[in-house]
Amino acid sequence: MNSAHAHRRGIALMLAAMGCYALNDALVKLCAQNLPPGQVLAVRGAFASLLVLPLAWRARGTWRAALEPIVLARCGLEVGTAFTSVLALSLASLATVSTLMLTAPLIIALAAMALRWEPWQGGRLLAAGIGFAGVLLVIQPTVRPDASAAGHVCALLCAASLAARDLLTRRIPAEIPSAAIAVTTTFAVCLFGLLLGGLEHWGALRPQAIVALTGAAACAALGNYALIAACRGVDLSVVMPFRYSLIVWAMLLSYLIWHDTPRPGALIGVLLIAAAGVSAVWTTRRV
Repeated sequence: MNSAHAHRRGIALMLAAMGCYALNDALVKLCAQNLPPGQVLAVRGAFASLLVLPLAWRARGTWRAALEPIVLARCGLEVGTAFTSVLALSLASLATVSTLMLTAPLIIALAAMALRWEPWQGGRLLAAGIGFAGVLLVIQPTVRPDASAAGHVCALLCAASLAARDLLTRRIPAEIPSAAIAVTTTFAVCLFGLLLGGLEHWGALRPQAIVALTGAAACAALGNYALIAACRGVDLSVVMPFRYSLIVWAMLLSYLIWHDTPRPGALIGVLLIAAAGVSAVWTTRRV
């Protein structure tokens, strides 16, 4: 049994990680309203690549392993996750996108049972049903013109891609270093943005956008570090439910930056999704 101090530390780090992720999404949304997706991915990816250069040097002897088909497939899913995330943020509110993306754990639970990697569990099926009922409440038609159906679809596609990425990560052999995977993934997203730029008309990159995308890359890196640290030396069933604090951070930033206020029906949907995710975590713990 891990100590209460370790759990408090893990919870604090998880809250910090979700805050970093929400701020990353907010900064990306600010830029995605004026810049095409490829430019956002390329510029943020360039700054992220600079941040992972120390990891690249450390993993220089493992590049052959990082080019295994399963790692390249994971890179493809990471690219899909990043692309649909930027599209969703450019079309829908930050709070809505963050909420819909947190259906990924429910998709993972269903997929793991469907693939027979885990046994079928009635509790997890019920939790998934409740969570997806919450999705229907979140994506109800709204009077806001920026909350388009396309944005909701992109957010759900992002959640599906995120779930598939995490499921595939479980199958990557342990001898392939995590540093090599992280570096390969970062470079892949940046390269995709550059290639996509050939189909887009890139706008002028103003200093505000450079600062925002630099901050987004830094927030994503800090969030990844805090998330890893939060999960070490603790019972995951205690710490992981605080992953849903991302919704609170996103709602707060949405209100402060865009003055968005959630509708009552959407709030009920948010609570259902969060409750379903926490229930799935606790059901897994009991099993």
